[in-house]
Amino acid sequence: MNFREFWRQNLMVAADGRRISDIALGTLYFGSRISTEHSQRLLNLFFEEGGNQIDTARSYAEWLEGGAGASETVIGQWLSSHNRETVFLGTKGGLMPRGYNATRGNLERTHLEEERDASLKALQTDYIDLYWLHRDDLRYEAGEVVEMMNDWISQGKIRYFGVSNWSTKRIKEANAYAEAHGLQKISASQIQYGLGVCTAKDWGDGSVICMDGGEYEEYKKLMIPVYAYSAQAEGYFPLYLEKGFGALSQETRKKYDTKVNRERAERLAELVRKKEVSLSWVMAEYIFRSPFPAVFIMGGSNEDRMKEILELDRKHTRQLTKEEWEELVKV
Repeated sequence: MNFREFWRQNLMVAADGRRISDIALGTLYFGSRISTEHSQRLLNLFFEEGGNQIDTARSYAEWLEGGAGASETVIGQWLSSHNRETVFLGTKGGLMPRGYNATRGNLERTHLEEERDASLKALQTDYIDLYWLHRDDLRYEAGEVVEMMNDWISQGKIRYFGVSNWSTKRIKEANAYAEAHGLQKISASQIQYGLGVCTAKDWGDGSVICMDGGEYEEYKKLMIPVYAYSAQAEGYFPLYLEKGFGALSQETRKKYDTKVNRERAERLAELVRKKEVSLSWVMAEYIFRSPFPAVFIMGGSNEDRMKEILELDRKHTRQLTKEEWEELVKV
């Protein structure tokens, strides 16, 4: 079976029972760098073009003046005038500021419940479809976390729970506990994953989990959905190819301007010279080629690019051949 079809048939659904889209709308700067009005347009466009799941977080843009909670607030305003059950809404909690501790995760129950309730208020809803634990917190056994999330499910506060930046080792521990105790398992994992390869060291954040060879092999066994954040590599490839090294921000250079990614960019440039290629869709197509269920988190503020990606997704477009992919991603 095609893995995208596996995803559609066997996993999470919206509250009204419909399948959820395999593209999620990333909302990192909604209400902050992206104005409220523009954010609303992007939300409308995404749903008009067939998407139905939103990815946000309590901590998004908190490093910007006036940014804390802005994404959830804008989404809540939009959600208040839409049919809630048709929207598959995910948000995250449990992330502490940089420098707080070794893992940046705080899964203490009182803290998490405060964040959850603040999210519910901002989002103007009484439940969250998919609640993400934004970082791991090794002070707690995996089973303790599973029990807490299942308490929330029984209370109707959340429908599913996922983990962001957890190792597959911890995910397996948690799901083994859930299975042994008849509880809902971790439904999805969100990590850095995409054509642009990087490491936690590149990010300057030891609590980040980036896809590597070992994790990749484990996900092939786990077969839970992987939500790929930073799958567009912060625009590294189109910027590098179209405008050169100087167009990259300092942050993007630090994370993505590596030997591997430069080699991939040059191979991609050669492909573009030979055939018409959507660079935006290459980033999504890479995720959809995964040998496990995978969701492409689409960020940015360009409405034309969003429409292009969603249209190509509807058509299940394959613009590169197997041989071209093998050449592009070789190390």
